Amino acid sequence: MTTQVSISVNGDFKVPVKYKQGDREVSLEVSGKGSTNGPKVETIPFYHGNNIMTLEIGPETKDE
Repeated sequence: MTTQVSISVNGDFKVPVKYKQGDREVSLEVSGKGSTNGPKVETIPFYHGNNIMTLEIGPETKDE
């Protein structure tokens, strides 16, 4: 079983995203800058199991 979280960013904004589950730890930045077909969407999968899942989003800032 998988749970997914989608993060969307529109226009000239960006948002930092950090997530961790077990040994998997990821940091990234989602930016909507230059997106012409709607918002930029990042989908993050979390997997079923005994490991606690944590997710941090934000704060959103201007992407100049």
